Amino acid sequence: MDDVVLEGEKVRLRDWRPDDLRPLRDLLDPMRPWHETNGPYFGTPSAAVADSAARELTTTKAEPSDPRTSLAVCALRDGRLIGRVSWYWESRETDWRRMGLVIYDERYWGGGYGTEALRMWTTYLFARTDTLRLDFATFSGNPGMIAVGRRLGFTEEGRFRRARRWAGGVHDAVVYGVLREEWGRMNDSGKEP
Repeated sequence: MDDVVLEGEKVRLRDWRPDDLRPLRDLLDPMRPWHETNGPYFGTPSAAVADSAARELTTTKAEPSDPRTSLAVCALRDGRLIGRVSWYWESRETDWRRMGLVIYDERYWGGGYGTEALRMWTTYLFARTDTLRLDFATFSGNPGMIAVGRRLGFTEEGRFRRARRWAGGVHDAVVYGVLREEWGRMNDSGKEP
């Protein structure tokens, strides 16, 4: 199976490589600020858990999955590893896939890197599967992820009000989704969603 490499204007999504281990360990460090918005209520992983996750992602698999379950997000200008896109089964029985995006490197926040990465990932998953919809879940304490969903034309499909007590505040849990035909209309027309 060929390597997956998707290039945009700002980012490259690509398969994980063994030489990603060292930079990924640094990016997964429990002290990095991305832990404050990426599901912080689940707890920050220990250094040992982060190291295990880094090893798992960067270990070359004999036969990678199609579609990939995760790709590295790299800055196009210098190839630097900055984040990750992923998907998992919310419900395999009903073909419900949930996506994830995290830009680990805070120097790349607010510059459109996450928006482009999720746009490319969404297009890739619709092209490689026959799924009817894709979504992602976040919380109101992650305004960056909410902004990405809105910029890409995802619909706020669910808001569970005051569902998360965290860091002295109360936050909503939020799900944004897009249907295959909606994504096709927004992206086949040549318009930027």
